[in-house]
Amino acid sequence: MSPKSLRSFACGLLVAAVALGAVYFIQGDGASSAAAPELTEDEMKQSLAEAGYVIEQQDTWDQMESDLQEAQAALEDATQNEDGDSEERIVYRTILHVQSGMTSIDVGQMLEEAGIVDNAHDFFDAVDERGLSNELKPQVTGELSSEMSMDEILDELF
Repeated sequence: MSPKSLRSFACGLLVAAVALGAVYFIQGDGASSAAAPELTEDEMKQSLAEAGYVIEQQDTWDQMESDLQEAQAALEDATQNEDGDSEERIVYRTILHVQSGMTSIDVGQMLEEAGIVDNAHDFFDAVDERGLSNELKPQVTGELSSEMSMDEILDELF
């Protein structure tokens, strides 16, 4: 492009921008005053009620919020009282029959099903850490309970 044609192009852009700006500002003043009609407070309430909204005064709303907080506090107190009463722990007891061919994984699964241990894998890991996995013998154990520690259970079985 030559300098003369570039200057002509820039002049054309400037004239177009000025023309569009003038139209925007002239049209913008007339359109904004007619667009939003003023509504009274009663008309606004009626319009919102027809749309399904509930309109409350601020003091009524505050009263409802305080009632809700009181109800939640009463509910929390009631649940805390129930928790305080139910501190009794359920104790599971079982007698385990270890048969030939059973592994410590099988015994751990049986103990987990009986509620004696929380996780069969933890039992297997404890047996493996002590190196007792090959020492499991067929037997009928004494009474095992969920109150026993992992060491007590292992001492009973191995």
